[in-house]
Amino acid sequence: MSIFTTESPFESNDEHRLAAFDLSSIIFHDGLRRGASRASNRSTWALESSAGTDIYHDSIEDLHRLLKPSGWRLVFVDGQPRLVHPGGKLSFTVSSGINVGSANMRTPRTRKKGAATRNSLAAIDLSPSLFGDKEAETAAHSAEVAESAPFYLLLCERVTRGSNGLALEFSRPAGMAEGGSVNQWRDRIAVAYLSIEGDIETFGKPDNGDDEFDVTVEPR
Repeated sequence: MSIFTTESPFESNDEHRLAAFDLSSIIFHDGLRRGASRASNRSTWALESSAGTDIYHDSIEDLHRLLKPSGWRLVFVDGQPRLVHPGGKLSFTVSSGINVGSANMRTPRTRKKGAATRNSLAAIDLSPSLFGDKEAETAAHSAEVAESAPFYLLLCERVTRGSNGLALEFSRPAGMAEGGSVNQWRDRIAVAYLSIEGDIETFGKPDNGDDEFDVTVEPR
């Protein structure tokens, strides 16, 4: 049995900390599994960005589906989709990362982020014509909550040694490097490793930024 003496940034009660946000490793795994599995089935004929896009889009969709019955809402901040806790405890989105997870003692970082992450919780432009009165009121409230709620990233990184899967953590950004990547963290919460059956090699492209899935959605 190996004993590690390096100080860990994570706490032994991380699952309880997730529960305080009405989240869990199980919820995150259920939300990420379909996208990660689909990415693993990409052939070498696919674009380099395809697998990362699978992870991003399927995970946002599935997490929204899982959390909406509990009152979570999907809102857009500068085009970036964020899931907002019904009680305003936090908002979060999914992001690829490097050095992710409790097994890696190096500080994690994302690839270059856009305006949404830089501005953190920017105001959302909502058009009243798109909603009925009640829906407009609810949407406006969600926007206000997103502007004030602590913002977290569900960080994902492919792991190939041992068991193929995703290293995960749920972390709150605190600062960015000059190049635009998030490399400072105010809070880091460990999420259990997600093991994926099959080969997910296509998700692990070289670190050239092409597999980044901080996708911008332009409002209509």
